[in-house]
Amino acid sequence: MILFRPFFVLLFQVTLLISSAACASVGFQEVEVSDPLDRPIHTAIWYPSNEAPRLQALGDYTQTVAADGPVVGKRLPLVVLSHGTGGSAYGHHDTAFALAEAGFVVVALSHSGDNYADMRHYATRRQLTERPRHISLIIDYMLQTWPQRAAIHPDRVGIFGFSIGGFTSLVALGGKPELSGLIDQCVAFPQRWVCREFGGADSIARSFGAAPLDIVRDERLKAAFVAAPAMPALFLPDGLREVQKPVALWAAELDHIVPVEPDFAIVKSGLPVMPVSHIEPGAGHYSFLAPCTKSQLAALHEICTDTPGFDRAEFHARLNAAVVAFFRRNL
Repeated sequence: MILFRPFFVLLFQVTLLISSAACASVGFQEVEVSDPLDRPIHTAIWYPSNEAPRLQALGDYTQTVAADGPVVGKRLPLVVLSHGTGGSAYGHHDTAFALAEAGFVVVALSHSGDNYADMRHYATRRQLTERPRHISLIIDYMLQTWPQRAAIHPDRVGIFGFSIGGFTSLVALGGKPELSGLIDQCVAFPQRWVCREFGGADSIARSFGAAPLDIVRDERLKAAFVAAPAMPALFLPDGLREVQKPVALWAAELDHIVPVEPDFAIVKSGLPVMPVSHIEPGAGHYSFLAPCTKSQLAALHEICTDTPGFDRAEFHARLNAAVVAFFRRNL
């Protein structure tokens, strides 16, 4: 359904008013989480705080945060952010900030082997299997090791995922991917973006292998906000039947990587619990990423490409309000 824009702008403003009373600022930390099977995982953590904030660099971006400030609040919900292929822990920093202002602890990770500086697992079996394992590892860290873990409620954990991070979210929530679904789609429609990107059906079969993708769900996750989930054909014919928890599903009208037809429909119709769904008019795939900096725009970076007249900042005000509202209802 198409959501009414003025309502969500108002909702976002109300959210900020409520959250400003709860905390004076947003705390921020960066941590390298040990992975027994791979390189350490870089994570960024946002949370409510009362420490004085300062402008801080986050990769190409900047935010006004209280570096290493104390957490304010008890029994706070936790949201994990999973980026898309070639992304980083900073790619949805504005969404993380909005959630932290609203009283959530947020942890975003740079997936090893599938981030801007390390693409070892791209277009391989490990891209699909390692990402859900990373999510569970990061939840373990936040609930068992993070020095301020006592502020988190262990039964209030959700996930936000974009693109292949959307796939990751659905799998972590109970989805069971099957390579045959994607291979069959690429045999029938070889010109689809994902089929061309991965070299066609035969190349996918060789790169990903024929064995079942044995991925274990994380029962601690209670809800998922999924934006433009990549490769949904992996869930054909009925790989989403065990996802019994609340899902919000957003898509971009002009997405050429994860097109509304058939990809959005595959996920929406495959979920046994009807998701809260929205198709954003005029948006492209990368519109879900944080608004670009001047340097990114000047470099004509691909992730900054929006259709003429599309206001990414205005879209993100509504997107972030919807994310906050969804997790408030479901965590």
